[in-house]
Amino acid sequence: MKWFNTLVIKKFTERLSKPVSNDGSLHLEKGRQFYLSNRFQDALLHLNCAINSGFDQGVYALRGTCLQKLDYHYNAIEDFDKAIETDPLEFSIYYNRAISKRAILDFTGHIEDLHNAIYYYKKHSTIENQVLKAFERDLQTAKMDIDGPIQNKHEGRKTPPLEIKSLIRESLNLIKKARVRNVTVN
Repeated sequence: MKWFNTLVIKKFTERLSKPVSNDGSLHLEKGRQFYLSNRFQDALLHLNCAINSGFDQGVYALRGTCLQKLDYHYNAIEDFDKAIETDPLEFSIYYNRAISKRAILDFTGHIEDLHNAIYYYKKHSTIENQVLKAFERDLQTAKMDIDGPIQNKHEGRKTPPLEIKSLIRESLNLIKKARVRNVTVN
């Protein structure tokens, strides 16, 4: 998971490297600094101020990650939804939302978001095996959740297991295609 946090921080740093020009971006920068120092409550205060001042570029994804770290998964999902509206091609937002959906036992949403994360990640010019392994591990874990007793307790009638298993297989195939593309490019 350390690789993913590093990737998220790198993305936010790239987006936020523009000069600071208003209160919203000042609060965003302070929120980002608190996030990097693992002071998530303080980060939330500044990120909320950034949103209240009308600044929303990259704020929802970062605030969603803070909420996720504090185990406020339903709120985090709402923020990730807003972040996806702003940047629907960013795979890391789907991945973060997948983590929160798994935490609230929404296995279907978890797998769908993993599938989307893989799909959009595959479109990146640089593909790292470490990221693909993490996706594959998460899919295998999701498959065990679906096959195991957890699924019967919490989600038994919501979605037919065949649809979910089909989506897992499809996602694993996307990972294989990405690996093949990565080998031929290198």
